Amino acid sequence: MIFLSIHLKERGFVMKKRLYFLKIVLALAVLVVLMIEGLITTQFVTSPQQTMHWADWLFLLVVWIAIALLITVAFFLNRLLNLIQGDDVFSPQSLPIVRAIRRLIYIIGIDAIGILPFFYEGAQLDDAPGLMLFGLGVVFIPFAVGVFASVFEQLLTTAIQLKTENSLTI
Repeated sequence: MIFLSIHLKERGFVMKKRLYFLKIVLALAVLVVLMIEGLITTQFVTSPQQTMHWADWLFLLVVWIAIALLITVAFFLNRLLNLIQGDDVFSPQSLPIVRAIRRLIYIIGIDAIGILPFFYEGAQLDDAPGLMLFGLGVVFIPFAVGVFASVFEQLLTTAIQLKTENSLTI
């Protein structure tokens, strides 16, 4: 019995350590995204061109919107990690958070379509059709992540229903 108690305490300590690690990684990811946004903005503002084309402004606007949405996703992920830390991940509280994350990811995907004119112009100027394929790949990534988020939402819904059914069983 004592061994089981010690084992559960060690497991809880390891779990807390992992959650703190994930929170640190999440914060670092937000900082990296903000740094990239700063670099992209600085590059566009200090470019040697006298005027920026409409596709450049659209690209910059799309990046700013995507970064704002990514920071919002990071906020919801932090809330989800807090629920995991409190052992409430399989509660009805976590479902709206996962739904919000899924919706935001799909909105990022729709927003990312705005970068295609930038890649198209680059492909035309350099005669590099692969650049346009790269742009399409970048646009496709949020939709693929959104599919995984949808699957996770369905799994979480099923797990919450099973937990509710099991808690009602005596």
